Amino acid sequence: MEFASLLVKGGPVVYILLGLSVYVLSIVIYKLHILFKVSFFSSDVTHSSIVMWLDNDKEEAYAKISKDTHPQKEVVSFTMYHLLKNNINQDKERYLREEVSRLSQERLEYYDSNLDTLKVIAMVAPLLGLLGTVFGMIDAFQQMEMAGNNINPSTLSGGIWEALLTTAVGLSVAIPTVLFESYFRATNEKLKINIEHSVTKLLTAHMS
Repeated sequence: MEFASLLVKGGPVVYILLGLSVYVLSIVIYKLHILFKVSFFSSDVTHSSIVMWLDNDKEEAYAKISKDTHPQKEVVSFTMYHLLKNNINQDKERYLREEVSRLSQERLEYYDSNLDTLKVIAMVAPLLGLLGTVFGMIDAFQQMEMAGNNINPSTLSGGIWEALLTTAVGLSVAIPTVLFESYFRATNEKLKINIEHSVTKLLTAHMS
């Protein structure tokens, strides 16, 4: 059946779900664009830079990582810069940790943006589909009542599948939305852990 015909048979709920699907797609494309823009999926030089730092080749380690826009590398290079340029003792270490924590949180919040929107749409889409199905079933049974003994089984079955159409559309929107939202959250959680491990290595080595 043609797409336009499905939209007509699904009613207003299908139009709403279609709008939500377009919005979800725009969020996903935007977030992927941001991640590719900062080379988020490229090979990570953070480990090699930290190894160089621990081998006391600090200037070279900082130079290797300082110009990168990857969020983990930004935080690590920020930490390296202050350890190199400032005399960080135990008193100053606490303030450096606070600044590093603030910068990390700022970066993580930026990459977490719009994920709550995806989560809400993933929850609402199936409910909208179910609502459309309920309305469709009500309409189908009203037609049964009006037809009385002259009801045509094909007409009834046609009304039921049209009602179920909105549930199918709702699930079709919700399932990929859940997958994308889970993927982005897992990516951000991994980023958070990597930042914490990298910064801890630097500060522990400096204070030891």
